[in-house]
Amino acid sequence: MSYDETIISNLDELEIDTSETEPYFIIVAGKDIGKLYAIDSDELVAGRSTDCDIWIEDNTISRKHFKIKKTGRTYQVIDMKSTNGTFINNKRVQSAALEAGDKIQISKDTIIQFDFFDEDRKISEEKRYEMGVMDPVTSTFNKSYFLKRVSDEFSFSVRQNLPLSILMFDIDYFKMINDNFGHLAGDKVLQEMGQIVAGMIRNDDVFCRYGGEEFVIIMRNTSCQDAVNLAERIRKKIEDTTIEYDDDKIKVTISLGVATSIDKNFRDYVSLINDADKFLYQSKGNGRNQVSAKCVPDES
Repeated sequence: MSYDETIISNLDELEIDTSETEPYFIIVAGKDIGKLYAIDSDELVAGRSTDCDIWIEDNTISRKHFKIKKTGRTYQVIDMKSTNGTFINNKRVQSAALEAGDKIQISKDTIIQFDFFDEDRKISEEKRYEMGVMDPVTSTFNKSYFLKRVSDEFSFSVRQNLPLSILMFDIDYFKMINDNFGHLAGDKVLQEMGQIVAGMIRNDDVFCRYGGEEFVIIMRNTSCQDAVNLAERIRKKIEDTTIEYDDDKIKVTISLGVATSIDKNFRDYVSLINDADKFLYQSKGNGRNQVSAKCVPDES
């Protein structure tokens, strides 16, 4: 047989093995496009409450919006008396069995697709999502994700008349770390600092790399006082930490700025960010390794 000949096969004889697939929800429209949720229990509740098994970040859906119930290999969606309803393939339902590829719409913005993925597809979808929203060095959210979230969070805080705090910080003399120890050592500093801060904040807080050695935390329903107290705890923790790289021991400090939106004191989220940035640079101008804001940390 020559290389130009086509191999003839009977497609009817090809079998697709679905025994190794598992059910998932994937966000196909909304804040977290591409985010994957494993359906790994007989009954799961989805909604905007952080107590839900499937927490969906959409302030316009109900706290407990719908649940999914498994019976054998059948999965059923049951609306939990949500305010705006649950729609499957554009049809409002109280309960309905799901088929692979079905789209569940729970708000104007959020659409979730139900499907079965094998391990390779699962890994591929997770990597795609991470590439879109995560910083590869620090495993924090990236700047584009921050700008989208802070806009949403600012709108939510104004509607609900809740405080919203922004905490920004910058590594002091980071260029000297790169110059003296090398850029790989600089990356190690960024990574360890990211891990330390991630372990000190709430699940609801949004921790992002803003650019270079600058980071930002969005804190919903957090007063200036509470935000400044956290900033001071972070500052002390970083100051007390020694980062080891090869045979070097690296000491690091950070400068921090905090701004809080409450009672419509900022016209938009951009002015809130600028205020936090202004206080950050006030900390740097006053000698670094300190917190600046309109309020001061509690003494402890």
